[in-house]
Amino acid sequence: MRNALHAFQQAVMADSGLQRQLGTCERHEIFLARATAAAGQLGLSVPPDALAPRSRAAPVTPTPAWPPPDWLPVRIIESDDGPLIDWAYFGDDPLKDSFFEDSVQRALARPFNRVFRHATRLDDFIDNAPREEAIPLRGLVFHMSRCGSTLVAQMLGALPATLSLSEPGPFDAAVRLALARADLGSERGTALLRAMLSALARARNGERQCFIKLDSWHILAFPLIHAAMPRVPWVYLFREPAEVLVSQMRMRGYQTVPSLVPSGLYGIGEDLAGPEDLCARIFARHHEAAIHALAKPHGMVIDYDDLPDALTDRIAPHFGLSLTRAERAAVEHASRRNAKAPADLFTPDGEQKQNRASVAVLEAARRNLHGLHAELKEISRCCAQALPTK
Repeated sequence: MRNALHAFQQAVMADSGLQRQLGTCERHEIFLARATAAAGQLGLSVPPDALAPRSRAAPVTPTPAWPPPDWLPVRIIESDDGPLIDWAYFGDDPLKDSFFEDSVQRALARPFNRVFRHATRLDDFIDNAPREEAIPLRGLVFHMSRCGSTLVAQMLGALPATLSLSEPGPFDAAVRLALARADLGSERGTALLRAMLSALARARNGERQCFIKLDSWHILAFPLIHAAMPRVPWVYLFREPAEVLVSQMRMRGYQTVPSLVPSGLYGIGEDLAGPEDLCARIFARHHEAAIHALAKPHGMVIDYDDLPDALTDRIAPHFGLSLTRAERAAVEHASRRNAKAPADLFTPDGEQKQNRASVAVLEAARRNLHGLHAELKEISRCCAQALPTK
């Protein structure tokens, strides 16, 4: 049984047509019928039990070459051979979810991705990257957190022939790896980031441009990311501190837990007044890094209060986009939806958050973020004034 299954797996992995036939199945019974029929046509007798869903943590022999463009990386996993890039079959499914991880979970739930896998060793992944497949990256979105970045990603994704990646986990994993490993020094680390970008930005539906909304802590890794993509324009989004802190106190993001980000990035002491103070200090680090990064070219800061109009008036021109009337209409339509729940209409919540701000939130915001927030607002105002008159 094992030999027949292995032979069938090898045959499928070498045949993009078979991958498409089997990879699009949502229901296990349909997948099973197609797979057993395909195996029979190849002269292989594969028992149905061998095609039952299995854990993606099962061992897999790494392959030096990248898989076809219908495959995307989903994570970096540790193995006895070192880090492996773990891929999943996506077919031509558009990545329209609010977050990349939502698309990953949907792909991994398919029967095909529970049986057929592809893995690549880190060095092979970097050295064998077919970068000519990558869609051109037109812009990066850095952000404070809870400040409209998902809205910006959704509005950019509403443009035709556009891939908008929202906090792709594999890119985050690549940044973490490049920061943590001595063997991924400056050139090798930036090569890893460029390879991961090439792997994520694969044209599967005729896309011609790509944008990436990064994780909020990535502004602290700006030197590494900028070195990998020095000519790519970027924006940093920020919001009234108390409103962000109110959101974090309701549901903390992982970036506000220092142990969940690469060590040494925050440099926060132990003299904390509480979780509000911790979060405020973390966002102060974000702001400081953004202000420092603005000494490099291609950067712009955007105030949450200026959205959604800032997308068409400032971000689009900054990213080199000249929007048609139809594209403006598509972007405006996307702006009316709740970015994290697109089926719902967006309801402004700034005033509500201000009213809910506790004394601890207000004091933490004043003590740690007031001056930095004012500086960013002034930079944003000056950038807006420098734009050509319509």
